[in-house]
Amino acid sequence: MTPSTEISADEVLKTDVFSNFLNAAKAFCTFIETEGSFTEIEFLRVTQIHLATLYFHARQIPSVHLRVDKDFESDIDDKQMKLLLKFIGERVPFSYYWVVLNPVDIKNVAEIGTGDLIDDLGDIYRDLRRALIIFETDDIAAKENAIWKFKFDFDFHWNQHCIDALSAIQHYLAENR
Repeated sequence: MTPSTEISADEVLKTDVFSNFLNAAKAFCTFIETEGSFTEIEFLRVTQIHLATLYFHARQIPSVHLRVDKDFESDIDDKQMKLLLKFIGERVPFSYYWVVLNPVDIKNVAEIGTGDLIDDLGDIYRDLRRALIIFETDDIAAKENAIWKFKFDFDFHWNQHCIDALSAIQHYLAENR
């Protein structure tokens, strides 16, 4: 099964690839939502493992053919999200970090931007939680749309947040052994 081949939701649901991703997504969301007795360094180390696991499994999710393109309710309340971002902020030792915006354009002077670890973790969480809400609906069309959303959101949004967060966390941990 190649990543560019579209298959049915029924077929995707039977794969270990999707099962592994789904377990990783649930574990990440639970980790972000749950208060633990982690130091800031321990929180970053566990976050790093979750992000690497998510990235690895998300890269393998096959494209699903949508038979029913329907919007399912999956919003997360803005107030809840603000509280979650505050909660994340209380557990990380830094928020902002530098990002090279196009690291492969070596012919031009690199443009530098600012990344935000709290925003990265919040965006990844929001995309995953919204798709999980849809996935947990007892309807095959909902599951199909959730699988499509998992793949789309990774490919076009949170993959970059994940890579940037991993890099920032790696650098922080290397300097704070």
